[in-house]
Amino acid sequence: MEDEGPTMASEILIYAELLSNIRQISLAVSLPSPVDNSTRASVAADGLTFAVWHHGHTRTLTLPAKAALGATSLPLQNRGATTLSWRLPVSPDDLPQSPVSQGSLWSATDLDAGSGVACRACGASLVQPNAVIWKDLPSENWAEMMEFWHCHKPAVDPNHSHPGAGSEKADEASLASRGYGASSVISAQKGVGFVDLTTILLAESDCDGLTFSHSHFAQGSPNRQDLPEIQSRSLNIFCSSCRAQLGFFNFRTAAVTLLKWQISCKSASGILPGIPECLAATLTSTISRSGSAKSLITPIPDSQEKSDQAIHIWVLNSGIVYSSSAISQSTPAIKLLYKEIGREQADRMLEDLNCDAQEINLPAKAISSVLDHLDESNMMLPSTERALKGWKVGLLKR
Repeated sequence: MEDEGPTMASEILIYAELLSNIRQISLAVSLPSPVDNSTRASVAADGLTFAVWHHGHTRTLTLPAKAALGATSLPLQNRGATTLSWRLPVSPDDLPQSPVSQGSLWSATDLDAGSGVACRACGASLVQPNAVIWKDLPSENWAEMMEFWHCHKPAVDPNHSHPGAGSEKADEASLASRGYGASSVISAQKGVGFVDLTTILLAESDCDGLTFSHSHFAQGSPNRQDLPEIQSRSLNIFCSSCRAQLGFFNFRTAAVTLLKWQISCKSASGILPGIPECLAATLTSTISRSGSAKSLITPIPDSQEKSDQAIHIWVLNSGIVYSSSAISQSTPAIKLLYKEIGREQADRMLEDLNCDAQEINLPAKAISSVLDHLDESNMMLPSTERALKGWKVGLLKR
């Protein structure tokens, strides 16, 4: 079935969302002019193709699941309106699995053993093949959870004295050195690539083709030791070949931290994760860990990228599948409410003892890209469903 009349047809917006928990498809259509006698809508015999006709023009959509209403004309309940909506039952033999259980892309088991790392922008080699083995990092609050996983912390060995032995601080220092306490960190290890939800952590000696800088590429050096000493938590890292910013060097962990969406690796999935997929995995992990559906996306502290841009996010459904006439295929996504706020407002919210939002740090450029992605997804929704009480509705690709 072909779309007709590209000008008028392109103004007909169709959006369908799989509601797997109630085994239905929510279907909505926005028209450029009110419904009249020329308007009709139907589901094709295959149960997967929906079509709408309006003023002699046709728009079609492949539904995110097979509807149980094959070869059926749908009732037009809103004569004179510019929007139409239906709930279609899903065929009992064709209900896809919800993506809520899907893990993040590029886990240690997904990456090919011995895979190297390259700059995604220019293909320059950053880590040679077989230089590292891949290991998943634990949850970001692993150190705090050590307090809860054990009924009693390990006793401090009295035969090993520390400065100020017997004091509470000495006991805490001893336990922290053994992996207990929030001050514990996982440092880079030569020959090991630690994989997080959004980054890959590597030892500096395992990497090639990097330029380190306190600010921009032009002020950087391939040798980190050549940089002037400035009090900061991290350095910016760039590709020496194309100058693309790849990530950061963290002084606390002595690690090169590469952003997944800036690099390429060989993986079983064969997919290159982008910023939306990485943030979606982080949001899902945050909800699982904290139980909070609200997050504040703020710029990385002490980054040389100065930005006043932050995003307040409220996840509505972490595992949907949608299709839209604006894209070519069904897409798993997170459905959420979002609003852009200033950095100062975000800081005030986080300092509030009653704050129920979790903080997620991203580079300033990544935050801008996330906003662009969400704004684009907002325009895929029917006009009546794009906003709710001061929030915008968006879709974050999984």
